[in-house]
Parts: sequence; structure tokens; C-alpha cells
Amino acid sequence: MITTVYITREIEITVEARYIPAVDATYMQPSEPADIEILHAHYDSDNIELTEAEIDEVREMVLENPPHRDY
Repeated sequence: MITTVYITREIEITVEARYIPAVDATYMQPSEPADIEILHAHYDSDNIELTEAEIDEVREMVLENPPHRDY
């Protein structure tokens, strides 16, 4: 599932991130927590490098409010 969030420096940055849902434990495999992968960050058509603090902010935003599955 891919989601888009917005963070603000002096500009509003569009960040696309893939949400990877948590996996429940099975007899043979331990559980895995939910995670995200940042795919792209941009302002207009310019690519933006995120700072570690911005990456943490995006991570927290997505994990606190994960996208809903498309059915």
C-alpha cells in the first residue's frame, strides 16, 4: 500500500511511502512489526533529500495513521 504525506520546511514537501503491514507470528516464524519504505520526496518536480528528523517524522505519521487497504 502506498500513501502520500506532506511535511513542511520552508516549503511543503510531498513524500510517497510504501506501508508494509505487520505480520502475525506463526508456529514457524516470529511476528514482524509494521514498517514503511520512503519511495520519493519532491517539491514541484524537484527531488528532495530528507533529513533524518524528517524521515522519522514521516515514519511516525504513517505508522500512527496507516493507509487503508484498497479492495
